[in-house]
Amino acid sequence: MVNPTQPCSFTGNADLYGIGIRIGLYLQWVTTLTTTLYEPKDEEILRVINLLIQSAVFMGLILLTSRNQIEPVEPVISIWLIFGALSSLSGSGMNPLGHFSGLYRVALYTAVAGYACWFWFTGLDGTLQGQQCETVAFFGRVSIAGRFRTFNKIASAFGVCICAVFVVLTARAFFRRYKGVPEASKPKRQKVSVELFIVSTAIIIISVVAVEYLLQANGITGINQTLSVGQLIPLLVGAFSFAEIVFSVVRKRLFRNARCWVLFGRHLS
Repeated sequence: MVNPTQPCSFTGNADLYGIGIRIGLYLQWVTTLTTTLYEPKDEEILRVINLLIQSAVFMGLILLTSRNQIEPVEPVISIWLIFGALSSLSGSGMNPLGHFSGLYRVALYTAVAGYACWFWFTGLDGTLQGQQCETVAFFGRVSIAGRFRTFNKIASAFGVCICAVFVVLTARAFFRRYKGVPEASKPKRQKVSVELFIVSTAIIIISVVAVEYLLQANGITGINQTLSVGQLIPLLVGAFSFAEIVFSVVRKRLFRNARCWVLFGRHLS
């Protein structure tokens, strides 16, 4: 007889959240945040790379969902992997609403929020049918059902509303740029928002810990043993990007550059 308090152990999808993909994403998050602080001029290309990897993870999730090959906790893990890239919201020149990458980024997050809404309201029911074991969805072995599901219904619906607002703002900024409206000049001294930097760092840490905790708490196997071909691209991209920014910071002594640190609009330096 199956114990409903025991985790629903299963063999995970290494091409969706295998060790190579996870390490590559973690390195990419740290690289992007570091780049916004030391080499903001190179941030745009990293944002595009982040978007491509996030898109691949999300499309993989959609594909598996459409084939009914998804376990209840796998959408939660995938959304954490997408959420971690929000760490690139710190520094100067972040989130350029007037660029195509900004437009695509908001569109992607709107799609993710829409999927989350569907999953928490109706999609989860299909994955839980006939299940006689526990699916852990948050720290402290919180079950995926009950109050946690209710909270995520509210959070995902709120996320859709927020994304809808950003879609309008982004489209407006994009068309203003298309019509040739000049952009505001960038300050000569790099401005860094302390509160956004703290939030970005916290997002990285929480996302990494949450993903690894869910993998362990649910007894997911087959995701740390070997590297498949599909895992090599994000792993190599993340490792190369990380090595490049570290090399650049050390060689150019970028840590010595003056920055304007701002806390809630108040200049600290």
